[in-house]
Formats: sequence, C-alpha cells, structure tokens
Amino acid sequence: MKILREILFGCLIFVCCLLFSASYSYASNPFIADISVAKSSPELFVSAKLKGGFTPEIEEIIHSGAPATFTYYIKLMRYRSGWTDSTEYSKTIKRTVKYDVLKKEYKLSEEIEEPIPSPDNKKNGEKNLRDQGREGTGESKILNPGTIESSPTLVNEKVTKDLDELKKWLANLESIKIIPLKQTNPGSKYYINIKADLKTIKLWFPFNYILFFVSLWDVTTDWEVSSPFTAD
Repeated sequence: MKILREILFGCLIFVCCLLFSASYSYASNPFIADISVAKSSPELFVSAKLKGGFTPEIEEIIHSGAPATFTYYIKLMRYRSGWTDSTEYSKTIKRTVKYDVLKKEYKLSEEIEEPIPSPDNKKNGEKNLRDQGREGTGESKILNPGTIESSPTLVNEKVTKDLDELKKWLANLESIKIIPLKQTNPGSKYYINIKADLKTIKLWFPFNYILFFVSLWDVTTDWEVSSPFTAD
C-alpha cells in the first residue's frame, strides 16, 4: 500500500506540474498591435504585428516536427451612422511552418483567401460595395454581392534555417494589399479589424505523451481595431 501511495503521489505531482506549465503558456495571451494603414495609389495597404505569439512552448512544438499555423483575419469596415458598420472586404492569411528535424530547416508556406469578383460583375466591382456587405465579425467568409467564394491560393513557399526570420515572418503583416482606392467612397470613414488564430495539430508519439499539455495548442486573439481613416 505504501508503494502504491507513493506512485499515486508521484503521478499527482507530475500532472500538477504539467497543468501548471499549461496554464503558464496561456498566461500571456498574444494580441495584435501596431495596425497602420497606407494609401498608396492605386491601392489600400495595411500592416500589423502579432505580439506574444511565439512563446517557448510553441517553439518547442515546432521543433518537435509538428506543423503550426498562424491565421490572420482582416476586415475593412465602414462606419454607418445609425446602422451597424458594414464589412466592405475580408481577407484571410494562413501561414504554416513545419520543421524538418533531419535537415534542421523550417519549411514555410502562405495561403491567402479572399472573395473575388464574379465574371458578370467586373464593371460593378469598380463601384462601392459599401452598403451591401454581410454583417458580423465571425471567421466565416463575408462576401459582397457580385463576388464568389475563392479557394485558398498558395502565394508563398520558402525554406529557412534562421529562427529569427521565421519569427518575423509568422508575426508580421507588412503592406498587405486590401482593395483599390477607387472601390472606396471618398466621403466615408473606414477602419481595419484584425485578429489571429494560432494552432498546431495534435502531436504524435512520443510527444503526445511528453507534451500533451501543448498538443491541443489553440489560441485566438481579440479583434483589434485601427484608427479611423478616409480613403481620400
């Protein structure tokens, strides 16, 4: 009985340590910061940074060989007096990293998903779609009339051995193209909404036992809002 109690006590201490590690990894929640908008004719661009997203825990997961994905949701919103603000445009950027343990290099891939104009509405695409967007702030795709849902497009794929380059690539949105300025209303006020979803797949043996507290790593930031701006 004494040996059994010691074993049970040891298991309890082990589980408590893992739970403490898990709670510690979630203690510092990541967030979106430094949202800036640039109006460089003929396009509207946005930049932002993810703070606190690359923790020692996620670095450990990546170096175990498990893929990790940072997904960014970007929305161009238009103020409407007396009405719910409308979503003029939405874009999803998914960045995935997988570490090759043998070659000791990071394989990076980026997918971008956004609504595209339907063939019979290209002329109307030059006009404002400001009042016809579907409302809401969920992750489901928001489409305007005259658009069709596009499949994710592989935009970028590369390999690096530099951990700092990896961190910068995962956490920085730099000059992301939104829409042509001619598709905005010069007399309206706009703002950008951005949030991020950080995930990794379930780890495999033996990591699913050694690091089970991070094998379900799934963190979502709050929506962050840019300063209001006009398109003119």
